[in-house]
Amino acid sequence: DLAVIRHFCHRVAVMYLGTIVEIGDRDAIYTRPQHPYTRALLSAIPDVTTLGPAGRIRLTGDVPTPLNPPSGCRFRTRCWKATDRCATETPALTTHDGGTQLTACHHPEAGPVAVGVADAADAQEVTE
Repeated sequence: DLAVIRHFCHRVAVMYLGTIVEIGDRDAIYTRPQHPYTRALLSAIPDVTTLGPAGRIRLTGDVPTPLNPPSGCRFRTRCWKATDRCATETPALTTHDGGTQLTACHHPEAGPVAVGVADAADAQEVTE
């Protein structure tokens, strides 16, 4: 439960199909996630201040089997940023911002997650 982990852990590692895709200080992971999978996971944390989906990233496609993972980046079959490079080259855990946060992604995200900002397409109207 990512909401609980935030309160008990100082460092966080995020795994996808048995491989670490991001690791770092708790505050960096929760406020500036760089891997698309980490961003999707964090967007799934319920926000009690809003009604309905609040900027949730919905992954498409089937989850690959860990017995026969995809070539290159294991997350590429569900990633909205995947390119040909992602299919042929497995990304190494590296720092992309000069900090201590390590991300295994050829196209890491920059900036904070928009938590609590409802996507216009998913927003629900409430009537009283």
